[in-house]
Amino acid sequence: MDKLPRGISQRGATYRVSVMVGGKRRTATAKTLEQAVQVMDNIKAGLYDYEHAAGTFKAWTVQECFEHYLDYRLSVSPKTNEVNYRWMGRVLDHFFGATTSLDDINEQTVSLFFDYLTVEKKYSASVINALGTLLHQMQLRAHKRGRKLDVPIRMQGVTPSVGRVRFLSDTEEAVALEWYKNTARDDFHDLFIFYVDTGFRKSEGLNLRWDDIDLKTGRITLWDTKTGKPRTVRMTRRVRKILTKLYTSRRMTQRGVFTHISEPKFYKAWHEMRRYLGLENDSQFVIHMLRHTCCTRLLGAGVDIRSVMEWMGHKNIEITQRYAHFIPSKLDGAVKALDQLAEENQIEITNENIRLVKS
Repeated sequence: MDKLPRGISQRGATYRVSVMVGGKRRTATAKTLEQAVQVMDNIKAGLYDYEHAAGTFKAWTVQECFEHYLDYRLSVSPKTNEVNYRWMGRVLDHFFGATTSLDDINEQTVSLFFDYLTVEKKYSASVINALGTLLHQMQLRAHKRGRKLDVPIRMQGVTPSVGRVRFLSDTEEAVALEWYKNTARDDFHDLFIFYVDTGFRKSEGLNLRWDDIDLKTGRITLWDTKTGKPRTVRMTRRVRKILTKLYTSRRMTQRGVFTHISEPKFYKAWHEMRRYLGLENDSQFVIHMLRHTCCTRLLGAGVDIRSVMEWMGHKNIEITQRYAHFIPSKLDGAVKALDQLAEENQIEITNENIRLVKS
C-alpha cells in the first residue's frame, strides 16, 4: 500500500484529514484519497467550510449550487437577467437532477449533457455555450468554497455557424407594426421600434433606466453591457418620440423605462404576430432578429464598419463582419464598368442570341 500524505489516514472506506492551522487542529473526512488531499489543501488555505457537523465535508447539490451562484450574480450585477438564469437552472436540474451532488458530475456526465443539448434539444450555439459556461462557473464557485472536491469539468463549446443573417424586410416591419396597433398592443409596438432603431439586446432594452437616457441631446448610454464596456447611441426621431412620451407618463412611477412591459407577454405577442405573418415555421424569426435588422440597415446605409461595431457593442470587428455583405461594395463600380463596356461595343441581347453590333 502506498504511503499516505502526512495528515491523512484511512479509516475503512473513508479518509480522515487532520492538520494544525493557527494553533488549532482541523479535521474532516472524505470519500477518496484525491478528495482528502483537496480538503487538506482547502483547510490550509482557509477555504474549507465547517458549517456542517464535525467539519464533515458535504458537497452542494446542483440546485443548492445554482441558488448560491445566482445570488452572487445578482449581487455583483443587479441587471442580471434572472428570468434567463432561472430557465437555465431548470435545464440543469432536469438533466442532472436537482438533488444530485456536484461530486457526481464528471467528464462522462458533462459529455452526455453536451449530447443532450446538441442532439436531442438542438439548441443554438449561443444557448449551448451559455449553459456550459454556467455549469462551469457554478462548479468553480463551489470548488473554491470546499463544496466540490473534484476539479470543475468544462463542457466543450460550439462554434456559431456563419450562416444566413435573418433580418426584417421593410414589408415585414410594416405589417408587424400594423398588427400590434390593430390588436391594441401599443406598448409592444413601441418596444419593437425601439429595438429595431437602437440594435439593443433584449436585456439591454428591458433593463434601461431613466438615468441612461438624455432627451436633450438625444443620446442613450448603456453602462452595464455584455462586453463590460459602456456605449452610447443616438436616438432616431421615432425612438425619441417614444421615449419622450414614456418620460412624460411614467417617469414618476417607475424607475425603468420599460418596466411596465411584461417580458413573457411580449414573447407571447411576438409568437402571435409571427403566426399572423405566416412565419410560424421560420425558426430565425426571433426577437433578437431586430438587432440584426439594425446592424444590416446601418451597414446598408454606408456607415463605416468600425462605427457600426461601436454602435452595436460588438466585442471585435470580426463579429460585425458577419454582416459585411450589406456594406456598399466597390464591386458596384465593376458592374458599371461592364455596363459601360457593353454600351460602347453595342452588344445587343435578344431572346434568341447575343449579337455584337459594333466592335
